[in-house]
Order: sequence, then structure tokens, then C-alpha cells
Amino acid sequence: MVQTVEAWLIADPDALAGYYGQHFRGNVLSGPTDVEAIAKEQLLEKLKRATEKTQKGPYAKIRHCADLLGRLNRDRVRQRASHCDLLFKTLEAQITGSS
Repeated sequence: MVQTVEAWLIADPDALAGYYGQHFRGNVLSGPTDVEAIAKEQLLEKLKRATEKTQKGPYAKIRHCADLLGRLNRDRVRQRASHCDLLFKTLEAQITGSS
């Protein structure tokens, strides 16, 4: 089970780097391949440390999350987050009428 949407955010460090720009510390985000297995507190700490010295400032869900979600490479996220992939497959099946 995905614990928080931030798991999907760190699944695409390139999108984060593009959003936060200079001084983004992507190396802080390294860790398990299955991003959904990372504890919520660890996810938030990783995002804070990776972004704290950027022009946008440290990650804040209310200020940054919606914009970041729109920038993610969905294929990359689906590869690293099985529940995200399942959500997409379920939605696609509902839209197309297949099961």
C-alpha cells in the first residue's frame, strides 16, 4: 500500500530536479527501488533535505505537490510504484470497459 503521494514524487527524481532547479540534491533520494515501501516520515525527510537549499525552498505539500504531480513521467513512476501502476490499470480498464 502506498503510504503517501510523496512516494510517487520521489519515483521521478528528474521531474523534481526540473521543478526545483539549482541546488536540488537528487542524491538524497536514493534508496529502495520500491518507493512505496519507504516510510512516510523518511519520504518527507528525504524531500526536505533534497529541496531545502533550492530557490523554491523545502518541499511543502500544499505549495508544491499538485504542480509536481503534473510534471511526473507516469511510466517511470509506474515502474517504481506498483500501486500506482495498479491504479492506472484499473482506471484504464474502467474507461475502456474491459476487465
